[in-house]
Amino acid sequence: MKNCFIMGAMLLAVVSSAADKVIDLSTPQAWTNKNIAAAGAGTLSATKHGFILVAKDMIPVDDKHTYNFSGTIVVPEGKIAGGSYAGYYLYDANKRYIMQIQASSIPNSTTELTEAVKKGSTVLKVKNCKAWLPGRPYFYVGFNVKDGELSMDNSAGGLKSVKAEGGNLVVTLARPINKDYPAGTKVRLQRSGSYFYSSIVRPGKKPVNFQKNLKKGDFWIKTAYIRPMILVNWGVPAKADKTKVETLYKNMKLTIKEIK
Repeated sequence: MKNCFIMGAMLLAVVSSAADKVIDLSTPQAWTNKNIAAAGAGTLSATKHGFILVAKDMIPVDDKHTYNFSGTIVVPEGKIAGGSYAGYYLYDANKRYIMQIQASSIPNSTTELTEAVKKGSTVLKVKNCKAWLPGRPYFYVGFNVKDGELSMDNSAGGLKSVKAEGGNLVVTLARPINKDYPAGTKVRLQRSGSYFYSSIVRPGKKPVNFQKNLKKGDFWIKTAYIRPMILVNWGVPAKADKTKVETLYKNMKLTIKEIK
């Protein structure tokens, strides 16, 4: 009986292990960018600055697993480095790239146009909404929006000014819109940007580990596929000696675990 129990426990451990998957990202072959080189076992070296490292493989995500992109960042003695922004490129079910401006909306900002607007206009009139505040150049207007859906139709310019007028708002954009929209069109505010970050690591003298365990619901809405990415040596001072730039990335991997 005891032996049966031990064998059962061992079998369970094997099944549990088989449900997990580890994708090795510690070799140059795992990435699309050629500005990365092997520097020993499990170690990659970046001597360029301000470039994007993107994994070759597109990995499907579901609500039955967690996803953890991890590794260790080291700045060799006598070298300088910029920040490392570790995260993901995100894609929808049709493998179309998702930008932040499409996915990241300002909470409680959905309202509607009170008057029709024409292509080329920089002024919109919308129903009053507390989330629409002036001085937000990195907020853009999403048109024909629906709750829980990506915003696929966004203004080319951010908010320049927002003024109250007769219970409604007059919104001025930094750049003209490129379509006509009728009164009643649903609109909301979208954040600008492109990438989904899970870790931001500043350069330092000591090695720094990065990792973050994420579920499907932690990614932007409609995410169906991911590709690990890093902004490498971001923000190296303009006057720095670029011949001394180097960052080492050790033991990078994507761990996919079944949610128990």
